[in-house]
Amino acid sequence: MNKTFIRALLLGSVVASLSGCSYVEINKLDDPNFPTLASVLTNATKQQLDYLATGTFSDMRTNVDGIVWYHQLTGAIGREVYVLAGSDSRYATNLLGIGTAGFDNNNFLSGRYYTTYSSSRRTARILAQSTANTSLVTDEQKRGYLALAKTAEAYDMMVLSDLQYENGLRIDVTDPLKPGKIRAYDDVLAAIKALLDDGAKDLAAAGTALPFPLPSGYAAGTAGVSFLTPAGFLKVNRALAARLAVRRASRPNGSYQEVLDALSGSFINDAGALTIGPRFTYGGTSPDVVNPLFQARNFTGSVVTVAHPSFRRDIRATDTRISKIAARTAALPPRQGFSSADDVVLYATNTSPIPIIKKEELVLLSAEAHAMPGPQQNLALAVTEVNSVATAYDALRPTPLTATSPSADILDEILYQRRYSLFFEGQRWVDLRRLNQLNRLNVPGTSLPEVSSTNLQTTIVRQLPIPFAEVAWDVANP
Repeated sequence: MNKTFIRALLLGSVVASLSGCSYVEINKLDDPNFPTLASVLTNATKQQLDYLATGTFSDMRTNVDGIVWYHQLTGAIGREVYVLAGSDSRYATNLLGIGTAGFDNNNFLSGRYYTTYSSSRRTARILAQSTANTSLVTDEQKRGYLALAKTAEAYDMMVLSDLQYENGLRIDVTDPLKPGKIRAYDDVLAAIKALLDDGAKDLAAAGTALPFPLPSGYAAGTAGVSFLTPAGFLKVNRALAARLAVRRASRPNGSYQEVLDALSGSFINDAGALTIGPRFTYGGTSPDVVNPLFQARNFTGSVVTVAHPSFRRDIRATDTRISKIAARTAALPPRQGFSSADDVVLYATNTSPIPIIKKEELVLLSAEAHAMPGPQQNLALAVTEVNSVATAYDALRPTPLTATSPSADILDEILYQRRYSLFFEGQRWVDLRRLNQLNRLNVPGTSLPEVSSTNLQTTIVRQLPIPFAEVAWDVANP
């Protein structure tokens, strides 16, 4: 982030809408040292909109807190990592599905991610409302601000829907004190698509320059790739649309052509390494924050994230992505009956960026679309695409794929490559669930996942429960 981040933090006091309770709560502020909500909702200046835009970018990384929960929750449930606590057994009982009580809907694991991403969604909404209600910027500038707001809200909703899955989500939150009811999953996916598509239309009409400053992570800095202009930011929007489209394609009556349509406007064909793409950036100087997923080697604190043992067990002997984990030189004693010999070493320092979406994900989305039945199927192209990723990491399938290989074998290879290319990025659990392949998380040769050293049987959580505050809100407001 840059110096405007300081002012964004001040303005953030306006848009902080949650205090650990329901998404629909809103704080009423009357402090002469801070801007009021009314001051930005009515005829906001360009400077105020710029501060809101900076706050929106900051909140997409959910002010540190949310991204930790998102990656830890999806990573542990998807057996990419273990999140091992010294004393709090809920990291094991809830995330690894132990016992008959089920996932508690009234604790930090079920509520914190919901609060932070819902608050981020609220920030984007306020940017959109403020933009619509001002005459102090040009129409082209308005389209730029609106595109950011819609893309950011869509991103937040996609994270929430990945975790809530078929529980659904609220779509209509225009009035925070009278929100719409929780809607079905397919309706949520359709609403996210509408936001992204509307954002794309806004970008097409936003001229040649965006009116607000963008974080350095959108400059990419690789092979001249940049997402700093309306045309460049549109590629990010379409990349996220492709990620959404594969979720929709996996549903009844879904179409993989939607994936390919979205990819055609993304950065899939841009020059550069497979790892290029927009990133969340972090700084070590206050008031900015450090990368919350960074963890020092051999860490032994109260909560430790380590690689799931299956990462090393299943990776191909020559696969260079083994570098994403590293053997601990100081053993971590078992916690709640679970242990690992490997650290996660995705981030070299506490200011390393976190990818939002990468080119290799887009290539593998295209491969999946071409591998699946339908008029878009092209098995030869699917093989070429998945092999391009495998070759980059010296991880080709022992028995080479060909254009005549069964589509099931090609999909199996795509899932292998997604597992290691997108390790601990929130995708594996979602992938296996949407493709009805959660049984891949079972111990080989068995019908269930691992058993702890204390003889506790784990299961696979399909979705997180609706947080208690959301349930209570609907009970109180029928």
